Amino acid sequence: MAMARKLIPLLVLLALALPAASARADIPHGFIGVSPQSPAKVSDYELMREAGITSVRLPLYWVGTQSASPYLADPNWSSFDHEVAIAAREGIRIMPFVWGSPEWAADEPIDLPVETPFQRWAWAYYLRAAAERYGSGGSFWEEHSALPYLPIRRWEIWNEENLVTFASEPNPAKFAILIRISGRILHRTDPGAQVIVGGFFGRPLQVPPNVASADYLERLYRAGNVKRWFDGVGLHPYVADARAMGGQMESLRRVMRAHGDPATPIYVTELGWGSDSGPTRWERGLYGQANQFSRAFSMLSANRQRWRVGGVWWFSWSDEGGSCSFCKSAGLLTADREAKPSWYRFNQWTGGDPDAVPRAAVEDPEEVGG
Repeated sequence: MAMARKLIPLLVLLALALPAASARADIPHGFIGVSPQSPAKVSDYELMREAGITSVRLPLYWVGTQSASPYLADPNWSSFDHEVAIAAREGIRIMPFVWGSPEWAADEPIDLPVETPFQRWAWAYYLRAAAERYGSGGSFWEEHSALPYLPIRRWEIWNEENLVTFASEPNPAKFAILIRISGRILHRTDPGAQVIVGGFFGRPLQVPPNVASADYLERLYRAGNVKRWFDGVGLHPYVADARAMGGQMESLRRVMRAHGDPATPIYVTELGWGSDSGPTRWERGLYGQANQFSRAFSMLSANRQRWRVGGVWWFSWSDEGGSCSFCKSAGLLTADREAKPSWYRFNQWTGGDPDAVPRAAVEDPEEVGG
């Protein structure tokens, strides 16, 4: 009887591990990545490799890489070159989200560059230059022939364009212009490139002026002549409870079916919770963060085929950077690169080595379970 009592906790732990292990067998290689909120170091990419990560989503800031008009200067790729190089060295492919208008092109970085012929030409010039550098046969790979050859295949266009935070006027018709330009340029420059509609914030709190994700996508299709120019739709299904994520996925898929586009994948290019215990609904405590992670990934795995999920990127890698209400505790790791409970859940799914970093000496007295 005493032996049986000792076995019960072990059996419970094994049972908890089974869903992740069995679901992992059903997801393709590279399905899970991370979306860091600050520049990563060489040591970070080494740890990412240990964690089984093969894809990292990074911002490619137009405003930060081209300080002057193309008539005056070419883009300065040095900073992004560094990120691509240290990632490739560890067998990790970069997926950029391209956004941010420079001051010589628009009044504000969040202004979509589609209002004037010059803006549209400048955006096309920039995307072509980026694809010629980092895409198939790009100049970066010719200059770094000793690196593993991992050209950029997916290009996410803008970010949360349905929010006033990232678009001065959330306007699907204007964004359709940006997608047409982007798809035409990227598909022509690198025929194997995939264009992803920038991740919608799933359920904005202020509607209007923000636009709900399904409504935005509906109006994007209605703008006309857009479907052939993109190869995937991004979503950031931030919710208090992972179970509410399903409604957002269903709504987008319903819109896509209605417009004769049932096979195009949905990419969850950001998904996460904070490990602080409040005050916002996206901060769930140390164990609450880990529990939400498990629920979300189980749901995405179980419905991967039905929702046509192309991949998911956890936000974020570590507890640093960012300006959102939960960013400072959204990481799998602390700022000192110590493991939180969510790190161990993550490695269950990726098949990585959870012991690559020390366990964080932190307490969660509330143990918010979400």
